[in-house]
Amino acid sequence: MSTQPVTPGPGAYPPGPSGSSTGRLVVIVVGVVLAVALLTIGGLVALSYVFASKIRVVTTKDRAGREESVKLETPFGRLRVDKHAQVDPKLLGIPIYPGAKPVEEDSGGARVDLDLDFADKSLRVVALEMETPDPAEKVIAFYRENAPDFVFSEKSDGKVEFEWKHDQLKKAIGIHARRGNTRISLANIGEPEAN
Repeated sequence: MSTQPVTPGPGAYPPGPSGSSTGRLVVIVVGVVLAVALLTIGGLVALSYVFASKIRVVTTKDRAGREESVKLETPFGRLRVDKHAQVDPKLLGIPIYPGAKPVEEDSGGARVDLDLDFADKSLRVVALEMETPDPAEKVIAFYRENAPDFVFSEKSDGKVEFEWKHDQLKKAIGIHARRGNTRISLANIGEPEAN
């Protein structure tokens, strides 16, 4: 009598551990996703710390203890804001109304320089606010005559604006009545070489 090996038919073996291998795969995928998320968050925190440690803020004060200038340096560029009691009107390249005086309460004027190193761009804003006891109509007539290249516009709130643009340079004049006087706001906005 010979014995032949018996081969079990399909379904004779109990189900294998395929259910547990799917569970392991899910655990591995979730673990990898969590590890990547934690590394990303950790990297962002470290990058934020490095960036924040490279920011420098310097302020200077006038004799009265008021902030006169603020300088902000970052890895991306610099920003400097200077409040001036006397901005030289010649920096503006705009005619100055005769007899107008800088407004004292707001320090008269300011200069803002912005340098963006990553974009190789710079911007300078020079602004001055002046005041005269003359009526607004007389001031408007002066600027219509002495700034003929400026575009005139009258706003609904009674303010008047003159504006001039050329390439990257913009000059603006704003005129409005305030407390019985006429305020004249002058601004020059553009690249520092153009100002």
